[in-house]
Amino acid sequence: RHLFLYSCGRMSEIWQRPPLMDFALPSPRILKLAEPKKYQTVYLKQRPRSSPVWPVPTAALTCEASQRVQELACPKSVHPGFELDRKVETQIADTARMTLTPPRTQRLAQPKIQKNTLCYDRGSPESAIRPVSRAAQQAVASVRTLELAKAKEVPHEYLPARDTEWPVTKAAKHAVPTPRIEELSQPCKRPTANLAQFDPDAFFVKESAKKAVCSSRLQKLAHPIER
Repeated sequence: RHLFLYSCGRMSEIWQRPPLMDFALPSPRILKLAEPKKYQTVYLKQRPRSSPVWPVPTAALTCEASQRVQELACPKSVHPGFELDRKVETQIADTARMTLTPPRTQRLAQPKIQKNTLCYDRGSPESAIRPVSRAAQQAVASVRTLELAKAKEVPHEYLPARDTEWPVTKAAKHAVPTPRIEELSQPCKRPTANLAQFDPDAFFVKESAKKAVCSSRLQKLAHPIER
């Protein structure tokens, strides 16, 4: 057979059916496998009816509905104040088209003209943006106004932030440390931990520390917390 016979998405060649295929009979095994699957007993117990349409008894067909059932069967009525949506295009009556508006209505229909005070004509660059009256230009500020117009001062103890790189003075560069400072700058020399375990006198306790007596306050603090 050709290679693309079992490929997916490609055209498969048409097989030629043998003449005896139309007269062949299925075997008993094929007939058994072709039978539908039987329902389980649990499934049949839960669904005793074979049809989804329920059988209606004769008494139910001939019974008359009570007044309460008829009342509940009525559809919900629309609210008495409900109004349908108006059409998009409003129908104007002929009388409204032929009416003449009085002068008072025409005067009220005119748009209200307001003076725009948000924007001013700049005019020449030398002039002020907003017009300043002569009285405002010749006004003299009071002592209180001058005091309030002053900017907030910085406290006397205020120091500005230092620079990241501090300049070193020449005196500090040429300074010579004293013998005491050189003595204090020397690191503390201690034996290593490997040698301390072989030295019996590594952790020497003073005689005064052995004879010391703790105070009552230390004894009180040394007691464990009772919980």
